[in-house]
Amino acid sequence: MEILIDDDIPLDKWQEMLENNHYATPFQSPAFFNLYRSDPNNSAKAIAISDSGVLKALAVLTLQDEGGIKGFFSKRGIIYGGPLVNSYEHNELELLIKEITTAGQRRSIYLEIRNYSDYSQYKDIFIKEGWNYVPYYDIQINLQYETKESLQKIFNYNRRREIRQSLERGATYFICSNDEQMKKVYNILKQNYKERVKLPLPDLDFFLRYFHTQELIVFGVLHNSEIIGGAFCPVLKNRKLFTFYYCGLRLYHKKIFPTHLAILAAMEYCIENSIPVFDFMGAGRPDVEYGVRKYKLEFGGDLLEYGRFIKINNRFLFYVGKLGIKASSIFKP
Repeated sequence: MEILIDDDIPLDKWQEMLENNHYATPFQSPAFFNLYRSDPNNSAKAIAISDSGVLKALAVLTLQDEGGIKGFFSKRGIIYGGPLVNSYEHNELELLIKEITTAGQRRSIYLEIRNYSDYSQYKDIFIKEGWNYVPYYDIQINLQYETKESLQKIFNYNRRREIRQSLERGATYFICSNDEQMKKVYNILKQNYKERVKLPLPDLDFFLRYFHTQELIVFGVLHNSEIIGGAFCPVLKNRKLFTFYYCGLRLYHKKIFPTHLAILAAMEYCIENSIPVFDFMGAGRPDVEYGVRKYKLEFGGDLLEYGRFIKINNRFLFYVGKLGIKASSIFKP
């Protein structure tokens, strides 16, 4: 077996694996790797295991750093979606995990693999290599047999009512086609993160570059010629769409719900483009109440406990960083 790093990975073999692997997401694509690798605030490593010219396992490790004091306590390596691997290739996955650990241990306080598929058959391999399994929910909605006319039947009553009220008052939704539209959606997202979420958010340039890869679909919500919300959704053609970020102006109108419409726009896009799976992404830990989980489930779908794998490289900085995040969420201005 051979270990391939970054540009040593043949793009045609990489793309072929992405198209045919059960675990594929847009977060393991060459475009996503290059997006992070070329970002001035972050970096990335692509690691693949090859045998006789055939790729057997692959991962894109994003290395994220906010900079400054806060960044010092939150340097992290994240693999979105999990590695690409075939079900019978345990030895290849074990070697890949070793390489991921080595690549990230000196450049991050912790490493995290956020699973959007079922990796339970590999759990023992991760634990053997010093990783911990943390239960964590994901929400996915199967849209394969839905139509635009039947879609809202899977929503709960309040969601249907609020969407109807929004549309009756003239709110609409669309796919952003240029940078200016995308920027307006981003500014709403940035404001929400600054005022309420209090978590790291990539800068505008990151989103612009991702938008230009055409692997990120940006939806906008419009009312009275003003963009009032939207969603940023990475797409794996004919396979899955992910709600990476979504947002809406808070308290814009008591009977207009821009976030609902942004999600509806993304779901209808899936139906129109034969994308069977709508992935709402993270929905919190099973043992912790989480309002976002409740909100997402009101659109229907399945609550799936795919969990996360975490490798802590510096326990002191890791727990200090967690305390800092908790404190900042408690003492909001």
